[in-house]
Amino acid sequence: MPRTTRIRRKSEFSRVWKEGVRARGRLILAVAAPSPTGEPRLGLSVGRKYDRSAVARNRARRLLREAFRLRRPELPALDFVLVPLPALHGERVRAVEEELVTLAGKLAERLAARGPDAASAEEHP
Repeated sequence: MPRTTRIRRKSEFSRVWKEGVRARGRLILAVAAPSPTGEPRLGLSVGRKYDRSAVARNRARRLLREAFRLRRPELPALDFVLVPLPALHGERVRAVEEELVTLAGKLAERLAARGPDAASAEEHP
């Protein structure tokens, strides 16, 4: 995936966590905020809480990246931070793809319901 499709800076992660909306599925917790680039971008947060094994954490990262890569054209223009849940262990990429698309739709609806000025209103009370 090109660098333009990834969230890499701490400030970008912080913005998504602060301004974003959350949706939880069986496999993934997803947080999303409007993307300043106008295209979907991905950030991953896979800590030791998910699994103490680096091998398991890296597998989770690979699954999430691959699901995002395959479904990227279908996703809304949001910045996504994905956190794997314990049920992700042993799952196939197809299940992760389907849940990602479902959660992305929910997140887009929730952001649309907040209105276009919700993020700027939070910054300037």
